Parts: sequence; C-alpha cells; structure tokens
Amino acid sequence: MTEKEREKEREEEREEEGVLETSSLDEREYEIQELRERLKSSRVSRFNLIENELSWRKKFSRESLLAGIKDFVILPHHWWYRAWSTFILLWAVYSSFFTPMEFGFFRGLPQHLFLLDFIGQIAFLVDIVLQFFVAYRDSQTYRMVYKRTPIALRYLKSSFVFDLLGCMPWDIIYKACGRKEEVRYLLWIRLYRVRKVHDFLYKLEKDIRINYIITRIIKLIVVELYCTHTAACIFYYLATTLPESQEGYTWIGSLKMGDFSYSHFREIDLGKRYITSLYFAIVTMATVGYGDIHAVNMREMLFVMIYVSFDMVLGAYLIGNMTALIVKGSKTEKFRDKMTDLMKYMNRNRLGRDICEQIKGHFRLQYESSYTNAAAIQEIPISIRSKVIREENPIYGRLQKSSM
Repeated sequence: MTEKEREKEREEEREEEGVLETSSLDEREYEIQELRERLKSSRVSRFNLIENELSWRKKFSRESLLAGIKDFVILPHHWWYRAWSTFILLWAVYSSFFTPMEFGFFRGLPQHLFLLDFIGQIAFLVDIVLQFFVAYRDSQTYRMVYKRTPIALRYLKSSFVFDLLGCMPWDIIYKACGRKEEVRYLLWIRLYRVRKVHDFLYKLEKDIRINYIITRIIKLIVVELYCTHTAACIFYYLATTLPESQEGYTWIGSLKMGDFSYSHFREIDLGKRYITSLYFAIVTMATVGYGDIHAVNMREMLFVMIYVSFDMVLGAYLIGNMTALIVKGSKTEKFRDKMTDLMKYMNRNRLGRDICEQIKGHFRLQYESSYTNAAAIQEIPISIRSKVIREENPIYGRLQKSSM
C-alpha cells in the first residue's frame, strides 16, 4: 500500500470519528433538551396543580363561575355545581333522618330543629330551580343534552312534583287545617330525597379509590339503621297520638324498667324517649324481644305484624348482599378491577391528563351502556341479527341493497 493510500485511509477514519462525535454530541444535546422539557413540563404542571388547588381568587372569579354555564345551561361536571350537589346531599341526609323524627316526635321537638328544617327547605327550593337548567346524559343515546326545553320537560316528568311537595310547610298546613293527623302523613313525601343518598352510594361503589367491601358494608349498615330509626319514630307516634288519659294503654306508657316508670313519658327527656323507641324497634326487627317491651293496643299489634313481615324481607336482602360480597363476580366489581388495571397502565406509561380522562370516560360509558353491546344479541338468529344491524346502520343497509 502506497503512502498516499495510507494518508487517504487516515483522513477517512478521522472524518468517521468526527461524524460519530458530532452525532453523539447531537444525541447528548437532544437528551439534555428532552430532559429540560420534561423538567419544565413537570414544573409547569406542578405549578398549575398548586394554582388550581390554592388559587381561591381565580377559583371564585366571575369567569370561573360562568365557565360552568353554557347558553344558560349548567354543566353538571363543573366544580361549583358539584360543590352545590355535595351541599344538597348533606341536607338530604339530614332531611331523610329528621323527617321520621319530625313525624313521630312532633309534639316534643325543640324549636331550633324546626328552624334548621326551614333553612333546608329553602335550599331544596333553590335546587328545584337549578334542576331546570342542568344538562343531562340521555339514557338511550348516552349523549349530553344541552337544550333547555328537553331539560325542563325531563325534570317535570321525573321528580319535580315530589320535590315541590317535599318543600311544602306541612306543619303550618297541619295547624291551619285544624290539626288533622291525615295532613301530617303527607310529610313522608320528603323521604323521596333519599334517592340522592342512594345515588351517592352507587357512585361510591364504582370509585376505585375506596374499598368496595367497606363501601357495601357501610351501605348495608345505613339501610338497617335507617329502617330501625323510622320504625322507632312510628312506634312513638302510635303512643303519643292517643289522649293523655289513655297513656297507660300504650307500649311506652305501660313500660317499667326496674323502679323507673314511663307513666308520664311526655315529660321525660327527648333522648331517653328516642333510645327507648329505638331499642324496641331493634329487638323487634331482630325478633329477639325479651318481653320487657311489647305491643299493648290493637294499633301497635297491627304495626308490629307489618314491621316483622317487612323485617323478613330486609333480612333476606342483607344476607343476600353479604353473601354476594364473599362470592365475587358482580358487574360493579368487574368494572372496578378493570379500572384499577387501567389506572396502573396509565400511571406506568405517564399518559397525559386529558387522554386519561377520555379513556376513563369511555370505560364508564361502556359500563353504563353495557346492555347495548353487540354481545347481547349473539343468541338471536343470524337473519334477525342482520335486520337489527341494518336498523342500527341505515347506510350499511342501503349499501347491501344496492349490491344485491
């Protein structure tokens, strides 16, 4: 090999080394730039998170409040409407437990409780007005409806009448009608607000951040306590609606606990009367009555028979649900497991917040509309199934006819 050829090879090697060095420098610069962008984005995202959580001035600004309203229609997922829904939920819990007590212990409740109940009725009236402007998801198409006319018609057809009747001042109407007991029965319409608590517990069951078994157990305990609380109020109502001259002919008026007598039970402390009524309701529901408290007159006997018959259904419901917790495989539990795996995947791959919300929204929609899945019609004959497909897809049906 000549000297010129050797010099030429050396020059080529130097050029290759220079290219490699420049490429490695470019790769390092690219990695450094990428790292800077990641740090910058993470820093910006953290600052945005802190700003969204702690910036009350921005959160309560007029623009932020109006962001939840679109063409005079309230967006149900906006932060201020969710805060209002939580506020109404708390009042619904209070009203659901206070209504039976107001019905049964009407003649012995403190006045400040009636004032608190009046404030709650005003809050429910405001909620009735807001319901005429809240967008909803159509149960057939699963699309959000933002038109005010369908929203108002839907609310008028669903729960408007019960919500309005629940806000009526039945105690005032009862006194204006000459204290007729039949008027006070309309007070039970307010128990329709229990559906808000039921909807909240139903959403809580699908929340993967909370243990499913604990949620179900809490729900069963709430159902049991609510039933016994209502029965206790009715037991006391049956005793207190009789004249004072017949107090001894009631379950509580004839009651004696050791040396203590309940002969003048209206003068006893409210808490003691309620605990005694709740004790009677629980031992009757569990059918382990000790004989110390029992029905005395005919009205009490009739209610005890109805209550014990209801308790058999309630016991079957509680036992069935407890069995279902042990034997896994419910639809909600499968959805929670799938969402848990999905969250792990998104966190592992560090997907963006917007795409994560879209994926979770898709799976929630798929869970709610699972009965519309094509798998539901797999057992139908092919001839009928093809007609169903043509009905669902008119374009496909026209193409099939044109091809024939």
